[in-house]
Amino acid sequence: MSRRDTGRGGWTEDKSSLLTRVQAVLEDLNGYWPLTLRQVYYQLVAAGDIANRRSTYQKLSRVLVQARLENHVTWGAIEDRARSILNSAGWTDAADFITDQTERYLEGYRRDLLRGQEHALEVWVEKDALSHVCYRAAFPYCVPVVVARGFSSVSYLNDAAERIRANGRRGKGTVILYFGDLDPSGYEMLPAMMFTLQDEMGLEGWVQGLRCALTPEQVEQHGLPTNPDALKLTDTRAKKYIERFGNLAVELDALRPDALEGLVRGSIESWLDLGRLQADQKAQASERKSLGRLRKKVRALVASEGR
Repeated sequence: MSRRDTGRGGWTEDKSSLLTRVQAVLEDLNGYWPLTLRQVYYQLVAAGDIANRRSTYQKLSRVLVQARLENHVTWGAIEDRARSILNSAGWTDAADFITDQTERYLEGYRRDLLRGQEHALEVWVEKDALSHVCYRAAFPYCVPVVVARGFSSVSYLNDAAERIRANGRRGKGTVILYFGDLDPSGYEMLPAMMFTLQDEMGLEGWVQGLRCALTPEQVEQHGLPTNPDALKLTDTRAKKYIERFGNLAVELDALRPDALEGLVRGSIESWLDLGRLQADQKAQASERKSLGRLRKKVRALVASEGR
């Protein structure tokens, strides 16, 4: 492809063409913003727009940096979940604080929609970068989302064990719905964590873990591209994995966000009494109306005090 300048502020023809395809992906998935670089990359790979190589990924990264700096791609379309800010801001003054608190007074009430269900559910996702997609799917059901990056520490699993024991005291077993990569490490993460919880922490019978994604069937169904870098033969888990799945290695990021959201919703609903869920949703709507009336009274009272 020609590398001549396209007139787009110093963009060569190949970079300009790549940017056009990136913009199409972002427009298609604008309901799931912000996306990660890896999500955009895999959508381009799946469409056959770019090769599945590390050098191509690095090139895409550079293009997206330049595109955002030059306002060809809005900043809100892409996120970097590896970095965060711990906010310590305050209010302008006491009046500002009162206004803020009265505007939000009794806002955000949610009934625990799992209270009448047989099981306590948790969604565990290997990738923090995909946690917001899982959260979007799980939120309407009051199902928590747990980011289980890599092989979790014993402290991390002890926190999970405390939740599982608390559920047990209420007579409920816990079901962990797991979403992770299909590669030697990603495939072994759930069994390793379940062994610690069930055998080493004594929670056999109180918790079960189910791999909901990725599976070979889902890879075929969605036509997902493989990740050649994931099959590291030096990985002690690789031999056993390759004997079972061959050279199949796919990252969860390769799924379209709407497909992942659908898998999370479907996995959750398969464990729910939907009739009981609907009854609790109706009760929630009624309770919110009552809270709304009380909120109006309080706001009116605060406003009269300020006059």
